[in-house]
Amino acid sequence: MLRFVHAPNAADGTVGVLTPDLAQRLPSQDDVWLVNSQALVLQLAALPEVNAPRDLAIRVENLMRQNLAALISMARKAGVLVSGFAKTEAALKAGSITLLFAAHDGAEGGKRKLAQKARVMNIALCGQLSGDELSMALGQENVIHAGLTDVGWAARIDREARRLAAYKGDIDGRMSE
Repeated sequence: MLRFVHAPNAADGTVGVLTPDLAQRLPSQDDVWLVNSQALVLQLAALPEVNAPRDLAIRVENLMRQNLAALISMARKAGVLVSGFAKTEAALKAGSITLLFAAHDGAEGGKRKLAQKARVMNIALCGQLSGDELSMALGQENVIHAGLTDVGWAARIDREARRLAAYKGDIDGRMSE
């Protein structure tokens, strides 16, 4: 579920613009809950009585992407992440990867090779971020492949990745029709 709150209008205290509250922590007496769906957020933003920004759906997706990238960055800082094709492939073969990352805009051959190994080993694949987003999260250049080596971090990051995928209508790595 997605929660939205009306930000108070500082000038006169009236109801302000509808704001996403993905962490569900902002105070509000007038909140709106929606199923996690970009299509529904688009419909909500189109309602004139809601006072929502037209780009609300894009803002929600960007916030989800930022949350996912922030978690990946924290996992890197915790030392539970390997990156680069060779290191990721070696860790995958060694059985130490618990979640595999593959940038959605990376070369198909490398993604397919690692994804096939991950499927055989029943390891989840996160392909929601671009190479630029993954590189930024890891503080490196040209990152296309990476892998988590910690079960706890993998669960947290996989949950956020699935949330983003569900929002976009992405099922099993394919956009739903």
